[in-house]
Amino acid sequence: MNSTPELTTPEKIQQHSGNQSIQPVRRPEYWGVDLDPARRPGVPMMQPVPRPLPNTRFPPERQPGVPASPLHGRSNKPMPPVFGTAVPLHGLSGVIRKLAYQYPDHYPRHWLLKMLGDRVDSWGHRTRRLLPVVPLAVLGFIVGRGRR
Repeated sequence: MNSTPELTTPEKIQQHSGNQSIQPVRRPEYWGVDLDPARRPGVPMMQPVPRPLPNTRFPPERQPGVPASPLHGRSNKPMPPVFGTAVPLHGLSGVIRKLAYQYPDHYPRHWLLKMLGDRVDSWGHRTRRLLPVVPLAVLGFIVGRGRR
């Protein structure tokens, strides 16, 4: 069949777009999977009411002792039931973090001071790691000056 191509006119474009608007929407076969709960992938694991797993302590018991970190800036916000007491705040970074806890969590200065405390702690660890090298470098400098 030898047919000549049809010219597209604005009327045909309007008719085609109008025809598309009344056609039913074609959707992929997986469309609406969540409509039927039996077709959900997690159905065997789903439970009607969330319950704690077996052999768990619920509600969590409060850890005995005094928190190593200071309390939050908001007095009505309690500490979590489990908090770290292994590493208390220490040094200049600890002072900066204590200062950060004086401000509420929603203030940017709270988080910026906590980040500054982390940076100061990182610098402290670096200088402690380089501390044994400094006397050797000074000794090498003095010996080098003595030979000249």
